[in-house]
Amino acid sequence: MKNNMSLRELTDKMMSLYTDRRYSDALEFVEQNAEHFPQELTRTTFWKMCLLSLCGRVDDVMSIFQQGLDEGLWWAESQFRDTDLDTVRDLPEFKRLMAISQKKYEEARRHIERDQAILLPDAPVSGKYPLFLAVHGRNGNKDSHMEYWDVARRKGWLVLLVQSTQPLSSSAYCWDDPEQGLADILFYAEKISKEYSIDTQRVVTAGFSQGSGMSIYSAMSGKINARGFIGVGTFFAEPNSLIPNAKQANSLRGYFITGEKDYSLERAREIQRILKENNIQFGEEVYSDLGHEFPPDFEKSFDNAIKFIFKEQE
Repeated sequence: MKNNMSLRELTDKMMSLYTDRRYSDALEFVEQNAEHFPQELTRTTFWKMCLLSLCGRVDDVMSIFQQGLDEGLWWAESQFRDTDLDTVRDLPEFKRLMAISQKKYEEARRHIERDQAILLPDAPVSGKYPLFLAVHGRNGNKDSHMEYWDVARRKGWLVLLVQSTQPLSSSAYCWDDPEQGLADILFYAEKISKEYSIDTQRVVTAGFSQGSGMSIYSAMSGKINARGFIGVGTFFAEPNSLIPNAKQANSLRGYFITGEKDYSLERAREIQRILKENNIQFGEEVYSDLGHEFPPDFEKSFDNAIKFIFKEQE
């Protein structure tokens, strides 16, 4: 049977059932649809382990874990700190499987290569492309949220989707080390500048969740010639690490898209406080019913953000 469901729809439906504590229904839904997303096997296998654990099906957790390892999957040890796995984490068999997974992770980490994706718009009349540098969230990759960032391509921006070299699993990455993350982003930015003619007056960094924090960190570093940044569901573990660069970044303009139900809202507020104290201008859209996610009409939000960032130039 043909499946027209997107990964975002799969995730949203699963999370809705999970939030309602309907763990058996969430598990059944994932089991019925995971085969349509073979490229997301690492993610859906981990979901199954968590949901099986929440359902008290300990033996099935072990079976799915072993099956995943046999298929070449792996996850960093930090992934298993998820509280959904509390019922199995201390069991001898689960510890044995975790050790195998960690060994696979450590081996793979030594061979991680940089990766990126490019969304190319129609050639600009000026011959120079405005650059939109998109940063994935924690536990994501270069393809994460591509359907949202594509709005920038449709508006004429060359979209560079960067991927971290800090793995969490065989298909997901993070930006836990901001300096390593900045080195990755600089590499991608320099590479794209050699391959395409970039309009250096129109460079914007953007991201979701931890990727939003990383996009702000990179823009404020002064090492990327960014005019501004866009943050969706902004999270950054150490907001105070932005302070050293804040005083020299007051020519930047930022734009936040936040939800009042977002668990990371307080971190966004901490970042905004630092920006305000250092005269860095920013705009914001706040949605009362939005959680840690993109707003329903992101194209409108994108237009608002770009208008704000480049207001002085128009």
